[in-house]
Amino acid sequence: MTDSRFPTPPAMPMTFGQILDRIWRLLKSAWRPFIGIGLFPFGLFLLLYAAFFAAMFLAGVFPHPPAHPNVNAMVFTLLPMYLLMLAVMLPAYGMYYGSSTYAALHADRGQQATTAQSFRHAWTNLGRYTWLMFLRSLIVAGPILVGVALIGIGALVVTLTSNGNPSPGLLFLLFPLGVLLYLGGLVWAVLMSLRYALAFPACLHENLTATQALKRSAQLTQGAKGRIFLVALIIYAISYAGIMVLYIVFAIVAAIVGLAGAGSWDHMGPAAYILLGILGLVVLAFLLVYAALLMAAYSIAFAVQYRDQCLRVDPQPPPFLTSENALSS
Repeated sequence: MTDSRFPTPPAMPMTFGQILDRIWRLLKSAWRPFIGIGLFPFGLFLLLYAAFFAAMFLAGVFPHPPAHPNVNAMVFTLLPMYLLMLAVMLPAYGMYYGSSTYAALHADRGQQATTAQSFRHAWTNLGRYTWLMFLRSLIVAGPILVGVALIGIGALVVTLTSNGNPSPGLLFLLFPLGVLLYLGGLVWAVLMSLRYALAFPACLHENLTATQALKRSAQLTQGAKGRIFLVALIIYAISYAGIMVLYIVFAIVAAIVGLAGAGSWDHMGPAAYILLGILGLVVLAFLLVYAALLMAAYSIAFAVQYRDQCLRVDPQPPPFLTSENALSS
């Protein structure tokens, strides 16, 4: 059943302006479940980050009184903690993208999906979405990782073959080489991100495996990468403008509070510290909600463009585009 609060999905390809208008209307109508979905990965990341610094503190990385950081403790703490964060965040983002795509596709079809329904669907297919997340990330970031590894190996070889006194000329050559590899990796990352931008909607909507979803996305994005890039760029520009406005507002408020409390910071009582802590939590919660809505805009954008590209690429809409039983959890 369609929901009257959502715009009716058009049965023909849309213009660029119509795509932007539909993304905005859907985000305005379906923002509630996306907040709950978006808070999951960001909140988990903050908790892991706090645990990360707590582990480094307990390992003696930050000595007291302040001195030079304990490099050995840092190395043996950073690596396992990084691997642990990677092992946790990869399925967490698989869960997030599965949930947000589920909610976005429902919204684009004129239906309402709750946060619980979205999470339930993503949990049922967590292995597939995590594997798709891993494959897509590996394809997108692979050249950058290879470039970093090559530069690191090159620097190590130069150091070892020069008896601890590497030639400044050789090290100087490694720097522009690293910059070129990094820039080339960024170009590759942008192109591959656009090529596989519709992988999650295809995986969910057509019940495809991770590999099949990547191939389907490559097929659907042929000739549409420029349009997908412009939509993503406009969303980023709007979000960046919003962040700048918020930054100015927060800066003005902080300046007013600072001037009002000038000369009395050393005499603040417990109530003042509690008030500052509450204010910090409010700001943090606001930023988390803002980030959740920004990610929701991207999920909705890819869902809208996925259906639009299906209508452009396929001579007739596949059954799953019109079936009331599609997207069942």
